Amino acid sequence: MTETFNPIRKMLPAAVVVAATLAAVASPAHAISRIETTKTDCSVIRATLIREGAAILRYTSKRGLPIYDRYVGSSLLCESPSVGVWARVPARDTNSCRVIRCDPHALDEDEGLIGFRPLLQLKP
Repeated sequence: MTETFNPIRKMLPAAVVVAATLAAVASPAHAISRIETTKTDCSVIRATLIREGAAILRYTSKRGLPIYDRYVGSSLLCESPSVGVWARVPARDTNSCRVIRCDPHALDEDEGLIGFRPLLQLKP
């Protein structure tokens, strides 16, 4: 018995690759939010971190230098070897808005705790 020629079967893998490529290109890229903290209320900063998972927070130091870093809504979002640590940034409504920063050097300061860190997470 001979197998009948089915051109659709041969074209199917190529069609799947083309469709997947088009879907990836057509979907919008999710860029990380950048927030000027001294122009934003603390509750908005924290809500953005909770909703989006991470953001770049920027403010000007007392010496006039720009300071910025990546902050997260949960320490689980820190890439290894970084770990989440509590930090404070100035906000429009307070000088001390409590957030979580990923610190690549925090494990060096553990003093024998072998990298154990509790889960840090912002609450609404």
